[in-house]
Amino acid sequence: MAAIARITHELIPQMEKPLQTTQLIFINSGSIDISFRDDERRFDVEGSYNIRYHVIKKRIDKVHVKETGERLTQPGKIALVYFNSKSAEEYINYIKYLQEKNTLKNDLEFLELEELQGVAGLKALRVGVNLEGEWK
Repeated sequence: MAAIARITHELIPQMEKPLQTTQLIFINSGSIDISFRDDERRFDVEGSYNIRYHVIKKRIDKVHVKETGERLTQPGKIALVYFNSKSAEEYINYIKYLQEKNTLKNDLEFLELEELQGVAGLKALRVGVNLEGEWK
């Protein structure tokens, strides 16, 4: 995701209309069954538990940080959304590693998110991507 953020940032000067991108990862501790339907050219999520996943997936790209009203997704940053702190621990280790490599900035945020229709208890990590400097 950091590489994607950097590539899209480097392409901005070449664009007729500058476009900034945001990066979003949903950390889901349960397995899901996703299939691609060639006939309809779209992805399907199967199963009743996966319906909840589908609802979350449709809404988290628009979620705001609790009490600030600020959008979670921001250009130049990677947002990781999760329910369970244990699920996020592994990603925090990855983030620390990438910070040591100068890929990510040392600005990791731990955020609570506003409630969405049918979804409560979401939390997020958000960290900046080093878009200009050298990566190790």
